[in-house]
Amino acid sequence: MTYVKICGLTTLADVQLAVEQNAWACGFVLTRSPRRVDPLRARELARAARTSLTVAVVTTESPTWIAAALAAADLRAVQLSAGADGPSVAAVRAAAMRSGRRPLLIAAADAPDVDLADYVLLDARAPGRYGGTGCPLPWADLRGQIDERTRQRLILAGGLTPDNVAEAVRILRPLAVDVSSGVESAPGCKDALRLSRFFAAVAAVEPVTPVEGAP
Repeated sequence: MTYVKICGLTTLADVQLAVEQNAWACGFVLTRSPRRVDPLRARELARAARTSLTVAVVTTESPTWIAAALAAADLRAVQLSAGADGPSVAAVRAAAMRSGRRPLLIAAADAPDVDLADYVLLDARAPGRYGGTGCPLPWADLRGQIDERTRQRLILAGGLTPDNVAEAVRILRPLAVDVSSGVESAPGCKDALRLSRFFAAVAAVEPVTPVEGAP
């Protein structure tokens, strides 16, 4: 079974679209990006996410900043997209706990302490960009490099679209797939038809798991 995370959500209508398609997680970008929303706006949008996991997406911000933004946005998880260039999983978890929160942690695969994260993010990179590149990863080459423990925690991103996500799922069998630009008509604007086609493509290979059964 495969979960779907819709990232870079900026409007109430798009959050509702994602939830209607049974998105496991809704991502809100709090870092520099064309899809950035401030924490208070993220909090408003997250109210429409219902039981979907709400995720704060950050990059190189400090653990203290991330913990404060997470509290202001009232989100349930943090995605550390910068890997080795960003704060450690341990430091963010400790900062969040000092503010009374225990978020789930999604960390990029090159984070030094990625084993401490709840989920592992595998995404394409470009100079100065920690995601949202629209560039697919070499899935076939990666298949032999991912052990079973990692695969069971793996969130696959990087250039996924309704036309290629089925192939990616068949090859790598990730826990979840993560899409943003691949279902957009413009940065931050999700396209209802592309979103529907994306979910259908995943379900054709691996039934999309109801949110209530998500880990």
